[in-house]
Amino acid sequence: MAVALVVGDHVFGWPHGGFIGVDVFFVISGYLITLLLLRELGSTGTVSFRDFYVRRAKRILPAAMVVLVATVAVGYVLFFLPRANQTALDALAAALFVENWHLVAVGTDYLQAQGPVSPVQHYWSLSIEEQFYALWPLLLLFGFQLFDLGRRPRRLVWFISVGIAVSLAWAAYRTSTAPTAAYFDTLARASELLAGALVAVVAGRVAIADRFRAGLSLGGLVVILVSAVVISPSSPFPFPWVLAPVIGAALVLLADPPPSTATALLTNPVAQRLGQWSYSIYLWHFPVVVFGVVALGSSLPVQLALAVLTVLLSAATYRWIEQPVLAIRSVPTSPWERRRRGGILLPVTLAGVLLVVGIAQFWGPAWLRGVETSGADPAISATQERLAADELAEQVEDALAADSWPADLTPSFDELGPEQQAVAMGMAAPGCRNIVGASDEPLVCQEGPEGATKTALLVGDSVAMSWAPTVNATFEGDDWQVLALGYANCPFIDVAVAPEIEAPGFPEECAAARERTLQFIQETSPEVLVVSAGQGYLGDLVSGSEGEAVLDEWQRGLESTLEAVEPFVGSVVVLSNPPLGADPRACGGRLGSPEDCVRPMTRGYVDKSEAERAAVEELQGAGADVTYVDTRDLFCADDRCPAFVGSVLLRTDETHLTAVAADLVADAVRERIPARVRS
Repeated sequence: MAVALVVGDHVFGWPHGGFIGVDVFFVISGYLITLLLLRELGSTGTVSFRDFYVRRAKRILPAAMVVLVATVAVGYVLFFLPRANQTALDALAAALFVENWHLVAVGTDYLQAQGPVSPVQHYWSLSIEEQFYALWPLLLLFGFQLFDLGRRPRRLVWFISVGIAVSLAWAAYRTSTAPTAAYFDTLARASELLAGALVAVVAGRVAIADRFRAGLSLGGLVVILVSAVVISPSSPFPFPWVLAPVIGAALVLLADPPPSTATALLTNPVAQRLGQWSYSIYLWHFPVVVFGVVALGSSLPVQLALAVLTVLLSAATYRWIEQPVLAIRSVPTSPWERRRRGGILLPVTLAGVLLVVGIAQFWGPAWLRGVETSGADPAISATQERLAADELAEQVEDALAADSWPADLTPSFDELGPEQQAVAMGMAAPGCRNIVGASDEPLVCQEGPEGATKTALLVGDSVAMSWAPTVNATFEGDDWQVLALGYANCPFIDVAVAPEIEAPGFPEECAAARERTLQFIQETSPEVLVVSAGQGYLGDLVSGSEGEAVLDEWQRGLESTLEAVEPFVGSVVVLSNPPLGADPRACGGRLGSPEDCVRPMTRGYVDKSEAERAAVEELQGAGADVTYVDTRDLFCADDRCPAFVGSVLLRTDETHLTAVAADLVADAVRERIPARVRS
């Protein structure tokens, strides 16, 4: 049941809450492991940690490592180097059972948070299970020895219940303050495994009449299935929605009914066989889906083929890897030897290693997370001739018709990484993409001679900073100095935004960042102010506005901003964001074609552009010197947007331009700014 929900979600996109199958896995794992430990504690009074970890290794490691090795190998065949290298680093974290912490660490950079999906991302749940296995036997043994839990079962119930309460409290806090990190948080997820442990303790002590067991089991299954349909990726998770599938799984385990018509969903031969293969199915399905979509697309026939391939690979893995290893018999141990091996050095060492490796994901070298592209040569300056708007339009049409990538694509897919973005995108000098809420003096980029008589200032978010090469080229010359000041995820538009990846309090911190930007504008008094912002904010407004109200709020916010800066600047240029394109890291593959990276023009871009144009026209009518520059035809034609123009790769992700692309379109943008403004 659990694996079917997960695979259905990942392969077919339904049920959209199928990811709760992982939570069912957690409950089952906690139940089975605790049951085994209680039996051993009851019969020997201790735990043989060596035997425990040998059993876990035999059950988990062979299949997991085979899938990791195969995934990395296929990654280097299908992916270009940046994504292949990232997959290898992800696999390393998965092999060390810290994939969940690795994903949180990579996600600490918001540009990475929306990157291409790792084919081993699903190992995060396996990492949490292994972390639980490293600590739970030790905690249970201590509990038995310190609190006499063996002879006082009620204390054991309270012991586990306190752990569940602490975990749920932490999950509630993390979900409300850092939802992305909360999803992968070990402590926030511990309550699910402990819920299974609690069932293992009380199952033999709760009297349930046989006539009620089948109904209780069926009720638990219904709760799980309804959860998969009702819960969505936007639901607060893990708290509180995780409680539904956890309770459902606990009810099924607690009921433990005899076979009957009511239990046929779980006891029929097909379900039993899938249950035997479920571990391998879980391991294989995600890389199969990721690779399959890259190589073949995502049509229904492809989805069905990927599901079949997953089952075949899983059956083979179960037959030739899982079963033979499990059949290897360990050397029997005497009671005395078992007691001797119950020492705590092994679990303490294992927990320590996991802790050190986990901490290294956050504070270790950057290459361990893969946030940079090793070996790539920066491509931050133009090596080709800038194109006028009509020339760009022709080359956009040619790119849409192309059936192969340019041989001299710049930057190449193998070089693609953060270093291919504009210098202004850097979060350390000489970059000027600042962190909202930082107390330090904001970074400011500077281009042009110190003694220049005129100043152009670029402000906004990271999308604005990606325009820096364009603005630098537009106002190049001995008379001009170009400055830039930006804040990540915070537009210089007077609206309250709360991006999903940001913590509570961000709207207020972003408003404070806008005030600092306005103060800098007042101090600088630039001849030209250039403002730009990404389009993702339309769905992140604190007001919760929908439909036309969103566009009205954005238009009013821009009008308010322009009115606030008007007394301190000569002219204002509102530069539209580049239309969203396909993320080349995700759509680009060695077996693919340019068509794989063509993306239709989004309605969000059109609506945002209309709102911004209306705001500018409103201010123009009041006599303000404001110009709006729409850039859609520089990147798209017939509402379709290619990934390259000429020999230039346009984006480093779906949102931000490469530095070369920003320079390529500089002349076309310059044409659309009145001569009096840029002279």
